Amino acid sequence: MRLIYFFLASSLIISLHSCTAPDRTEYVKQIDSISNVLENVAGPYEKLNLEELESIVDTVEKQIDFIKGNFKGEMNKEMAIELGEYEEIEEFIPELGEREENIENGLKVSREQLSSLKKALIENATHDAVGNEINDEYIKKQIQQEKTINAALIREIEFMIEKSEALNKTFERHYTQTKFWCDSIAAASK
Repeated sequence: MRLIYFFLASSLIISLHSCTAPDRTEYVKQIDSISNVLENVAGPYEKLNLEELESIVDTVEKQIDFIKGNFKGEMNKEMAIELGEYEEIEEFIPELGEREENIENGLKVSREQLSSLKKALIENATHDAVGNEINDEYIKKQIQQEKTINAALIREIEFMIEKSEALNKTFERHYTQTKFWCDSIAAASK
């Protein structure tokens, strides 16, 4: 009789163990880590005034075009060097509007993906929205994919932050002198 109880108890324990949700704490920590890294970079990026950056680029372009189109005589070396440095602003962030849109879309998608994956793990979901089984292999693959995608997104965000700082510094250093030249050229042509 004891033997029967032992087998029944053993079967019940095995049955309960097989119904127990797997511990996915480590996977959730990995997702949180990816999210934290992303948010640490996204915060400073989202504080950038991208409209102002676009305005600066437009201003530089207009001033340079005005000087090139209206300057008469031979430009001295100092003026040429300063205008050359100032004109480089236009190249600091190529395709600024497109980059901005790509980053915003990337942040939105990454945040949603990470949140959904974390929620599925916390709730011990067994299948994803398209019916794929959520097992260790699936989770590892998804986490690796998120790491790869977010690494590229983070590099792009860091590029934008770095270049926007350089753009602002260069603009501040050259704007006053360039405006003076534009005003002087405009006054001389009247």
